Amino acid sequence: MVSFLGRRKNRDEKVRNSTDTSDAGRGSGYRFTMKGSPRHYDDVRNIIHAGGGTVYFGEALTYERGAGVALWRVRCEGFDWLPRLYEWWAESERVEPINVTFHLYLPSDLKYPALDLRQHTPAEVEAFIRANAPYEPAPLAVASPRR
Repeated sequence: MVSFLGRRKNRDEKVRNSTDTSDAGRGSGYRFTMKGSPRHYDDVRNIIHAGGGTVYFGEALTYERGAGVALWRVRCEGFDWLPRLYEWWAESERVEPINVTFHLYLPSDLKYPALDLRQHTPAEVEAFIRANAPYEPAPLAVASPRR
């Protein structure tokens, strides 16, 4: 069904993609949040997913202190996606002369960033996450009692 001005389908798809919490209760790994440019939401989300991580909640556009930002809540075991993110980031800034940055937040303090990724290498970011982010192990399978 098309609503006024024919925007319903696109809006519904964006809402569904921005609030995908289907994996929120599943999986294991380090849990943290990243914030960055709304322009790069889909690219960053795809890089994280392709590298084995999960964006269990994301918003392509949210407002923080009057500025528009994208939000990715991430759970990951490994960090193969992190060097790819930095490579993509360098290429995007080479193509478009706009400098952006990504900030990393820990669940214990979502108000203030723990790291500015521009100031650290992928290896330093990985080490920081491993040392400071909460790690959730895989849920144990519950065996059914024998009868």
